[in-house]
Amino acid sequence: MNYKYRLRSFAVNSIRRMFGWIALKYCHAKIEPYKPKHKAFIVIGNHADGMDPGYELIAFRRYIRFVISDHLARSKFTDIVLEKLGGVIVKHRELPTSELNKQVIASIKQGIPVSIYAEGAMTPNGETGFFSPRTGKLVKDSGGALITFKLTGGYMHAPKWARKIRRGPVHGKVVREYSPEELARMSVEEVNEAIARDIYHNDYEFQKKQKKEYKGKRLAECVERILYMCPECKAVGGLHSSGNYLTCDHCGYKVEMKFDGFFHDTGTGLHFGTILDWDKWQKNEWKQRVLNSPDELVFEEEHQIVSTIIKHRKKPLSDDATIKLYKDRFEVVLGENSSITLMHKDIKLVLNVSIEALIIVSPDYYLYIQSQKPRAAAKYVAAWRYLIGKEYK
Repeated sequence: MNYKYRLRSFAVNSIRRMFGWIALKYCHAKIEPYKPKHKAFIVIGNHADGMDPGYELIAFRRYIRFVISDHLARSKFTDIVLEKLGGVIVKHRELPTSELNKQVIASIKQGIPVSIYAEGAMTPNGETGFFSPRTGKLVKDSGGALITFKLTGGYMHAPKWARKIRRGPVHGKVVREYSPEELARMSVEEVNEAIARDIYHNDYEFQKKQKKEYKGKRLAECVERILYMCPECKAVGGLHSSGNYLTCDHCGYKVEMKFDGFFHDTGTGLHFGTILDWDKWQKNEWKQRVLNSPDELVFEEEHQIVSTIIKHRKKPLSDDATIKLYKDRFEVVLGENSSITLMHKDIKLVLNVSIEALIIVSPDYYLYIQSQKPRAAAKYVAAWRYLIGKEYK
């Protein structure tokens, strides 16, 4: 056993114990242990909680490589503790997916399990999201087993948009293990169907049945990171959270979030009781507005913090920029005489990452755009997809 392997095993076991202590003490998490039947396997679970990797380490009690996005790999903790010890496989957004798949398959061939969150990011609204249909092919090509893992209560405990976690029950367990022989008999479509069936979860429907409290402070704070359109006046960008309340600055519409995780009426009416229902409604409304806007300039937002990514590292460009969404392009105004124009037809990828950061990747630029105040980056992702003729789920 070489030095690097011993160091890696020690680090992973230490992290697992740390996650286990945190999960029990602060997250009220019950994670069912599981002993895999196969040495090499791919784990695919729903992504609902920032603690998801820790929950899997607790369940499997063995070394697993996690696929993470490049923005996470830029943190010092990930770089030192995980990446340099071979504990992660980094998905670089500017590189083709085939490069990532090669690393995953190589790891499985070496007998090292890999964990993939097929959705690509934590659920923003409590429901398991879309994942690439190429996932099934990767699973089959790897030659390893497939283990599906489901977490319930994770979104109620730690919503992606929130600054504060809540105290409430979380439960994680393996749904099923598929052998390499079983996977070989299945088509790619059947593998995808199995994954979708096994990991699908709606935390709001689950909460309606279990009726547990998720106690915390400032329950609605930063919910405008996901909700951007007022259901009363349909203004975009005017929602503002404070404490347990979300208010529209334009018309005064106001709702309160309580320990059950649902919105409640404060006297101005209640259009939607859940973030999920609100989000589904606003996506449709936003689509119609973007496609049918009489003006070329659809929306703009000030006070943006813009960086470019060069060799996987951030280089600041402006700490007070303006992003403008036109029907045919994005325009990022960095200063009085400086701007970047990105035509929609040339852009390779628009994606919201982390909590509220937006990335735009084109042949010439990899922009990383943050905001000085909470805002929903997802509206730009949705608009770009609508304008190039794609759906946004």
